[in-house]
This record gives sequence, structure tokens and C-alpha cells, in this order.
Amino acid sequence: MSKMALLIAVSAVWAYAQSLDFSSLDKLASKAKEANRVSLDENQLKAAMQMMGDRPDKREKMQKLAGLHSVNVRNYEFEKPGEYQDSDLDAVRAQVAKIKGCSKIVDSKEKNEHSEIYMCSEDGKATGLAIISAEPKELSVVVINGSLALNELHNLHGLMGMPGIELGPTHRMRPHPPTPPVSAPPPASPPPAPPAAKNPS
Repeated sequence: MSKMALLIAVSAVWAYAQSLDFSSLDKLASKAKEANRVSLDENQLKAAMQMMGDRPDKREKMQKLAGLHSVNVRNYEFEKPGEYQDSDLDAVRAQVAKIKGCSKIVDSKEKNEHSEIYMCSEDGKATGLAIISAEPKELSVVVINGSLALNELHNLHGLMGMPGIELGPTHRMRPHPPTPPVSAPPPASPPPAPPAAKNPS
């Protein structure tokens, strides 16, 4: 899949995120040539992280994702521009703006791309992040409830089919297949039996 627009809401304690209403986006599924939806609660996230295996690099990733409580993804890819309107994002924008301590820190427009970044903080500590980006033929919403730093978003790559997330001049998400379960290695074959001793004649 090509470039995807995205919204990411990250919070240390963001109960409000669990009640966000995505109906204004869900209705776009019937217009999209491809629509993807991922919803993982805390128990499902734990199960998904267990599937990563026990290698040191996987253990480090699990530790960084341990603060997540839920992940929700909405992604739509359209055949042609004009299948959705910027106003379809207004309801989500309004809900993010109402989250305590959130304010917009970036509003960038480049050709047909529009990216917005919201930062949420409380008592001098960052408690959340929201990125809204839209392109003519692709739109995506990702909402993460839990503690996750911006530079750790790549750790979501491959988690139960979660797309990789790259943050740069434009915000891109690229899908990857679900990470398969890690199977235990097969038991080792027993050593061959020693040859039977010959009876002396």
C-alpha cells in the first residue's frame, strides 16, 4: 500500500480516547477500494506481544509497548481523489482538541497533503500526541491509548498486522503482514543406539 494519512493519539492515562467516536470515518469504508480496521484492547495487546518471541530485541520492544492499553486503526485507500472530505475529520479533530492539555503544535500543508500535530501535557509532562495527516487518495486514523514516545512508534511495526510508521517531512504508514506466532523448536532427535556387541564364536 502507498502513503497513508494517519492520526495517532498517545496518552499515559487517556480514558477519553476509549470513547472517541469514529462514525464519521467508518462510513467511508463503503467508498474505499481497501479498508482496514484494527482494534486491540489491553489483553489482546499482551497476547500479541507474547507472539513476538523471546529474543533480546523482541523483549526490548515488549518493554516499550508495555504501557499501551488499546490500539485502534482506521485506514482507507480510495480509487480516486474526492471520495472523502476534509470535514469528515472535523469530528475527530474536535474530540482530540477536547482532551485535557492538548494543543496543536504543527499545521503543515504541502501540495495535497495536510499534516497536523497535537501535543498533550499535564503538570509539565507529556501525556499524549496526536498526528492528523490527509492525502487525496488515502486516509488513516490510529488511536493509541497508553504511554508511548513519538520516537518509539516504530515498535508497533508488525504487531498483529499493524503498519510501520515513519515520521518525516510527510507522515507515512506502510502495512506489513501480521507477525506469525513463534513456534517452539522441534525436539532434538535421540542419538543413534550403539551397535550390538557380537558374541565371541
